[in-house]
Amino acid sequence: MKHSLERMAGGHVVLAALLLVLGAWSSQGRAEQSKSTHELKIFKTPAAPAAKLLINGTADIASMGPVIEGFQKHHPDVEVDYRLYETVPLYENGTSQEPSADLLISSAMDLQVKLANDGHVQPASIIAARGLPDWAAWRDRVFGFTLEPAVIAYNADAVPPNDVPRSHRDLIRLLEQAPEKFRGKIATYDIGVSGVGYLFATTESMLSANFWRLTHALGTVKTQLFCCTQDMIDSVIRGDSVIAYDVLGSYALRRMEEHPNLKVVVPEDYVIVVARTIVIPSRAQHPDLAQTFIEYALSEAGQAIVADSFGLSVGGLGIDRDQMKARYVTEKPGLINAPPLGLSVLTYLDSIKREQFVRTWRQIVSP
Repeated sequence: MKHSLERMAGGHVVLAALLLVLGAWSSQGRAEQSKSTHELKIFKTPAAPAAKLLINGTADIASMGPVIEGFQKHHPDVEVDYRLYETVPLYENGTSQEPSADLLISSAMDLQVKLANDGHVQPASIIAARGLPDWAAWRDRVFGFTLEPAVIAYNADAVPPNDVPRSHRDLIRLLEQAPEKFRGKIATYDIGVSGVGYLFATTESMLSANFWRLTHALGTVKTQLFCCTQDMIDSVIRGDSVIAYDVLGSYALRRMEEHPNLKVVVPEDYVIVVARTIVIPSRAQHPDLAQTFIEYALSEAGQAIVADSFGLSVGGLGIDRDQMKARYVTEKPGLINAPPLGLSVLTYLDSIKREQFVRTWRQIVSP
């Protein structure tokens, strides 16, 4: 991998699980992209296209562009229209009775599973998926093709080396011991509008006994809430925020190349793994071509581009879980945790549970 992460000091690393993850229930914000609504990028062909593929996705164009262009090298007569969506509108597009996009790509794994479970996704026989771990596909309908950690980003010009939080515990101590120093200078997701932020929070609440203590610490320093990873990173680069908690690793790593004051830490106590999934909606206009795209994205050639563009591919980790553990621990130390790809991820989509969780969290962080 061309990117390198700051290595963590610490004890023995345990790999509890490495599973595809990411879910959301977002009402207004995009968890991965800036606020531009439904931005469209047309990837044209050298000559008149023989076919067109419409993809709606939440991944930014800078990340998806190389994957699409790689696909077009194998299929030069296919024009690809890629439109950026927010998480929930993307889900709603999949439930609409109107003709849909040919592919829906989303980091909101739980909403993708819900689409499939509710009959809005058609099955696809993807040969390349047979070489992936069993957790990388669900019922031949939901396919994961990227993998990346949730990280802590910070401004190296504003945070002394001794203050850099190496873990969630470090972040708690830092904010509790010097609340005035960091007041208004911490950034994180508004879990009421960010699908990624919501799943990060619910996952961590089950994982860590210190989750609500950290939530209280975030409230004490009047943490700034954002819809999107990109906006948090921009805030850190400018110095408006000095630490951003739970940002998507691939975006932060890419921005590090342009901004030397931006640094990234993979927490040493546990890491929430993020993945993007891809589905073919039941009303897709070109399902065969859509299946061809998934086949490419999961192929060795496609996964090589994904690994470079997004940070970590699914296929790049290998099939065997021990090999996967060895490689991930070498490149990204930490305790990996994630809910499984399946019906269990729908638990926190229950409207009552979500409302109660978000209300409690907001009362503490942003009363």
